[in-house]
Amino acid sequence: MVEQMAGQVRKYIERYGLIQTGDLVVVGLSGGEDSVCLLSVLGELSKDMHFFLEAVHVNHGIRAGQADEDQEFCRRLCAGWGIPFQAVRVDVPREAARRGQSLEEAARQERYRVLEECRASAGGSSIAVAHHRRDQAETVLWNLSRGAGLRGIAGMEPRSGRVIRPLLDVDKKSIQEYMREKALAWQLDATNEEEGCTRNRLRLRVLPYLETEINKEAVSHICRAASVAGRADRYLRGQAGRWLKRQEKQEKQRGQEDTGKQEQICVSAAALLEEEDILQEYIIRLACEKVSGLTDISARHVAAVQALLADYRGAGAGRQTELAGHIRVRRAYDRLIFEKRPANKNADKNADKKAEESSSHPQDWSVPEPREYPALIRIGGKICELCVFSYDKMQKIPTNQYTKWLDYDKIERPLVFRNRRPGDYFYLAGGGKKTVKAYMIDQKIPAGERGKIAVAACGSHVMWIEGRRLDEQVKVTEDTKVILQIKIHGGEEDGEDSRIDPGSGCGQEDQ
Repeated sequence: MVEQMAGQVRKYIERYGLIQTGDLVVVGLSGGEDSVCLLSVLGELSKDMHFFLEAVHVNHGIRAGQADEDQEFCRRLCAGWGIPFQAVRVDVPREAARRGQSLEEAARQERYRVLEECRASAGGSSIAVAHHRRDQAETVLWNLSRGAGLRGIAGMEPRSGRVIRPLLDVDKKSIQEYMREKALAWQLDATNEEEGCTRNRLRLRVLPYLETEINKEAVSHICRAASVAGRADRYLRGQAGRWLKRQEKQEKQRGQEDTGKQEQICVSAAALLEEEDILQEYIIRLACEKVSGLTDISARHVAAVQALLADYRGAGAGRQTELAGHIRVRRAYDRLIFEKRPANKNADKNADKKAEESSSHPQDWSVPEPREYPALIRIGGKICELCVFSYDKMQKIPTNQYTKWLDYDKIERPLVFRNRRPGDYFYLAGGGKKTVKAYMIDQKIPAGERGKIAVAACGSHVMWIEGRRLDEQVKVTEDTKVILQIKIHGGEEDGEDSRIDPGSGCGQEDQ
């Protein structure tokens, strides 16, 4: 069993790339049977695989004198094996009371906190813990009973960040046989036999019942199902990630600013509704994770977002739902916006007002005189190309939203490019006026985006709204003699790979 155990664990380590040559592995050593087995097996493998070990014991201070005996046992064991050792004492009862947690949960969090601090201090590559196959089955049952999805059913991973689990594919009986063959001692933790905590009841009652009354291979079958669930979970997460990347690309084409941070994610509600429910759930979870950093988004939160999504065509474009971790999901006409709410309540209260006014301070770009055409003006992340030429009535007026012709002689001056401002208006057919604000509301443009759209205006009279429409008074007619062409490079229909040669001319032959 000794050689068989070492070979099995080595294959598992190599299969998942858990340990590399030259790594320093910090082993969580409680003194119990499983952790002593882990340290022994890794000690054997370290000679051939050329990595280093350091053991860390976390004294939780729960069992008074017995806790000190466990610590001393671990110290002597490591001294005999020539493995560097350190013990760290924490006051778990105090931490549990301070956080309002159970002793079990507080002990788990403190243990991982200490192990990570020791790893970082020593420059270690990973933290090895002694979870095995029976622990995996227990975790899966625990997660199922709590209503977990695929990720919970998948149980523990061979690697979770810096934490590795080399024994995860080893059954408990093999560990016991290994310990007997090597005549290794360990410390008994009486709390593991107490049925006061749920996980102990699963381990002491439920798993034995399943094995004796249902199927003796129940643990193996549960772990196999967890592996299948894990593969399905990883696939769906990958699909959700690719879906969000496509949406991100489309948002950039819409003119959304790339801040380099994922504090806000916008997605098409219609596109999301076209996906299967299971993929919708994964997309919602992943979007929430990206804006908040949280990974424990509950099914209740997902259902709240799906309810918001299902009614996206209804009234009330500003409807929203707030989730844990300061996550807010709101409707903006045809889109859902995932964002992190400001922790400051006053900042949160003023956010919508600021977004409505403008996402950036108004900025003017004056239009050069005709003698300077062709001219290039940078508007935000796009380049606006302007040129003037005589109108040939045989020419076809462009229908591209990002290439527009204006009657040059009807343009009011001085003409500037800028963000929209309160009071902006344009003329409709028949001579009536419409405010730019009312137009953008009618077009269902989210408030946070309205200030990012450029306009060409003289005073409050807007003659062109980027990518959308022209003022009626400057449209080309039979009487038009001279054209001002405005072309945006980087617009949706222009393509991402457009290039401009600043020295090139711009005349009729180019249209």
